[in-house]
Amino acid sequence: MVVSKRSLWLIVGGMLLVGVGVLLNATWALIFHAKIQQMMILRNGSTSFDIWKALPIPIYMECFLFNITNVEDILAGKNVSIELKEMGPYVFREINQKVNITWNHNGTVTFRNQRFWYFKPELSNGSLSDNITSINPIIATIAYTVRHERIMVKVFVDMVLRMYHRSMFVTAPAQHWLFDGVQDPVLDMVGRIPALPYTIPFDRFGWFYKRNGSIDADGVFTINTGSEDFSKLGKMERWQYSNKTVYREQCGTVQGSAGELWNLQRDQQEISIYAADLCTQMTLPYSGKVMKHGIEGVEFAANDSLFDNGHKYPNQACFCDEVRDNNCMPAGAFNVSACKYGAPAFVSLPHLLGMDSYYPSKIKGLNPDPKHNFKMSIEPVTGMPLAISAQLQANALIRHIPGVSLNNQLPDPDVLLPMFWFREDIEVSGEYVTFAKAALGVRFGLPYALYVSIMIGLLLIACGVYKIRRFAMRQLKEADKEASKKFLGNHDR
Repeated sequence: MVVSKRSLWLIVGGMLLVGVGVLLNATWALIFHAKIQQMMILRNGSTSFDIWKALPIPIYMECFLFNITNVEDILAGKNVSIELKEMGPYVFREINQKVNITWNHNGTVTFRNQRFWYFKPELSNGSLSDNITSINPIIATIAYTVRHERIMVKVFVDMVLRMYHRSMFVTAPAQHWLFDGVQDPVLDMVGRIPALPYTIPFDRFGWFYKRNGSIDADGVFTINTGSEDFSKLGKMERWQYSNKTVYREQCGTVQGSAGELWNLQRDQQEISIYAADLCTQMTLPYSGKVMKHGIEGVEFAANDSLFDNGHKYPNQACFCDEVRDNNCMPAGAFNVSACKYGAPAFVSLPHLLGMDSYYPSKIKGLNPDPKHNFKMSIEPVTGMPLAISAQLQANALIRHIPGVSLNNQLPDPDVLLPMFWFREDIEVSGEYVTFAKAALGVRFGLPYALYVSIMIGLLLIACGVYKIRRFAMRQLKEADKEASKKFLGNHDR
């Protein structure tokens, strides 16, 4: 009887192990993803909040400036191509944090970005005192904004500009081009020029002028926290308190991710990142699987659709005016003038990578390379960004404008001039790699432990059944012996 009880306990224990193993194995993926959701939903105190609020991973921004090396030949009237020399990188340590955080009742949060940059001379190739010569962006902007005005207005503007400048070129230290700003007396009186449709809110020109430490430069973001619909985690809802930007139709809809929080769907074919400096999103198609620090992720990289405006992808035609004109650039450069106070500003990949050959063929000194592509890799289970290579280039469109002779000094009447590009390469490391590996280890390792649990349970059940059967057989044999003894005893009498 004792053996029978022990065997019964083996069977019961085995059934429990099998039952728990089968139940957890069937529901483990749901349990794991529910836990990930709990960690990733953006709320005060959640795992994702501190990382999102102040990214603890070191960020370094590399800045490159293009120096025009043949200005004398151009001003001498020679029919030459513009020759550029890339200067840099000038490397800055970036601190990025969210401020003025406001939690809304509809599952969204509103905030501003605040970024600080600190020059790192030991990582740089060159000094911030390096002199860089390029076209004067103030002259180019004023000429561009009056291009449709009457000839008398343009002649008057040209006269005013020539009161302060002898040529359309300017030389300044790299520090001024980047952060301190290039001074120009024209900016002091630009408000007196009646034909300008834009108010320029700066007294100097610099790519990051007044942006170091500013909470206003990137604008006001409203994103989804994922608390009401996890599939919308990190998605842009509004920028500058609006769901529309400067572009027409669907191109002007605020959409895409803010870039830090992701909830990838199975076999997702593309991601979109909202870029405030472009007033729109950038879409990166799926490009394959990658390994970063032993973690498998999926990579999304720019292709020829990134800066297309309807030439190859008709759904992006709304980035040009409804009546397409020569301001609708060939594929590969994106017109952001409406987003940049009317300046003739166009964004591309570095060295005009992937652009139609019309404009790149006019410039000497460009070296486009696949390494200049914009790409991002994400771990799909946890949604953790593994690496990002963010790199973009600012270009100025310089076209001859009748009446504004100061702007018409380039030999070619239609030039897209590269001026500056930057790169931010970010990769997770340290505790975040350890965390991701541990989470993925639990996600994919526990099912195997559950299979072992089921096998042990089945083994216990088998042992219990075997012991009960063996016990029963022994009892049967003993009963047979007793019956035989009784039969023989009765027969002897």
